[in-house]
Amino acid sequence: MTTGTSEAGPIEDRTVQGTATLRTGRKARAVAPGNTETPRFFLAKAGSSNGIPEMGKEVPGEAEAIVESLKTGLHYFAVFEWRGVADLTGKRPQLAREAARNPAKPG
Repeated sequence: MTTGTSEAGPIEDRTVQGTATLRTGRKARAVAPGNTETPRFFLAKAGSSNGIPEMGKEVPGEAEAIVESLKTGLHYFAVFEWRGVADLTGKRPQLAREAARNPAKPG
């Protein structure tokens, strides 16, 4: 007599490259070589509260942004800069994004 279980056993939560689990159904994002996703960090301008993000001073990294946020009571922003690219070689155009080259970070 057979049971309703498979030989492979129950579905387990397994990590893929240490971040995404298989159970979520999402694929881990692949980043093309040389196409780094490096954010830039900005403190919010003091006194801006009209619902529109206003960026003030840029800081070198997230650790500095967190410390400055704690000191000043201001929010901070992480900004990614992208450029749209299209691959028109096939029958269907493929749209993608490419990380823009960041200028030298302050500090």
